[in-house]
Amino acid sequence: MMQFGDLFEYNLWANETILAATDQLAAGLDTPMPELGGSALHLLDHLALVEAAFLALMSGDGRPPRENDRPYVEVRKALKAVDAGFIAAIPNLEKRLAESFEVPWFGRTFTIEQGLTQVATHSVQHRAGIAAGIARAGGTVEDLDYIMWLYAKR
Repeated sequence: MMQFGDLFEYNLWANETILAATDQLAAGLDTPMPELGGSALHLLDHLALVEAAFLALMSGDGRPPRENDRPYVEVRKALKAVDAGFIAAIPNLEKRLAESFEVPWFGRTFTIEQGLTQVATHSVQHRAGIAAGIARAGGTVEDLDYIMWLYAKR
């Protein structure tokens, strides 16, 4: 069985690392990157929205309202809040890994374990796109590999 506590502590660290890099950029986060699914800001917002939706659905709170075109300061705040929410919720969610929850946009159910795995892998995908946007805007991002987090934090 996966250790979701560690995985979501890594997710928090990786998101904080991305935010530290985006905080340094005065402009460029909204530069279109159609080949990656949107600008770095759009991808960051999407990451925050999806993490929040899955946390709410797995916690039984229902899908939160979707907010579009949020400014960076709101996206940053939302991502930090959902990361803290996952850290707080993981002990309870790990006790319920075999339980199912519905993902309305797919019209079917998944297990909590599958949902947690989806959030972690989805976040990795979009952090890569955000890192590309940061580089295009002239910024840099530290290495986001899980093994780097283990080396530094464990």
